[in-house]
Amino acid sequence: MKPSEIHRGSIISLHRVGRTNAQRARQLHICKQTVSRWLQRHKDTRNLTDKPRTGRPPCTTSEQDQQIRIAVEKNPLTTSLRVIEHQNLWKPHLTEANIEKRLEYALEFCEKPAIFWENVVFLDEKTFYSTNRKATKVWRKNGTRYDGQHVVSDGRSGRIGAALFGWVYASGVGELTDIGRGRFTGVKYVKLLEDVFLPSVRLLNPYPSQFFLLQDNSPIHNAEVVKNWFKAHPEINVLPLPPRSPDLNQFEHVWAAMEKQASDPLPLGSLPNRNAVIQKALAPWEHQRGRDAGQALCLKLTELMPRRLNSVIEAGGAYTKY
Repeated sequence: MKPSEIHRGSIISLHRVGRTNAQRARQLHICKQTVSRWLQRHKDTRNLTDKPRTGRPPCTTSEQDQQIRIAVEKNPLTTSLRVIEHQNLWKPHLTEANIEKRLEYALEFCEKPAIFWENVVFLDEKTFYSTNRKATKVWRKNGTRYDGQHVVSDGRSGRIGAALFGWVYASGVGELTDIGRGRFTGVKYVKLLEDVFLPSVRLLNPYPSQFFLLQDNSPIHNAEVVKNWFKAHPEINVLPLPPRSPDLNQFEHVWAAMEKQASDPLPLGSLPNRNAVIQKALAPWEHQRGRDAGQALCLKLTELMPRRLNSVIEAGGAYTKY
């Protein structure tokens, strides 16, 4: 943590009365390296103010900074993601080019009738874990490591992950399958499309011949080997989402519903392994298959696509509430 101007002045004052670096660090609750750095800065420049900086401007306002400080003081064990979500602080930065592409996409598809979106298959990938808790980070000041509010009582280790590939459509969930170990590549994606996706989607009555497929703008989805595979299957009309458009990807809501059901850690006493993680993720997916609740969720999300697109238009290509 960068010391305030008051702390910097205190470093110099304590130096003048003969305190050691270790004593100054303990008294001010900062590390010795910070004390040494500001002493050297004062010696070289006689100045304790911050140097001018270049680069990207701050992404938060002073009011938001204050909200963040209050949030972590109330709950030092919170995560940065939760702070961001609760304070509504973060979405991927949109460039002018991103905004333009989002707006073009929305204008192109906003007039499509609901029946059009009922003929669209949505694809996505997600990694599930053996526990929903990573190594816990603590927001604290230097010198307060062992304060009671900063100690986690039940640490966990051995977190195991498994990446899964799935697809949904207006009538419900399709297939969910293991991507496999190692890095996900375009070659792996083509194999999933060929061996899992295409055979299973062809079994559905709504898609006997041509159909539409919507996927996000992942670099893997745009790999040359993937483009060539789609060229060899002209019955599939690809609708790639514009860059940085999670608010136009209805699959995010499906994953969220699954993750909520699969978020509990594996039972204590079991030995977590990759297969157990896969089975844990498959359980809520299979629970939705053929059930009214699963069909209603997918149909609702499909019907919302025109509304999402119109929201992008109303926002001038910027982010929406979705």
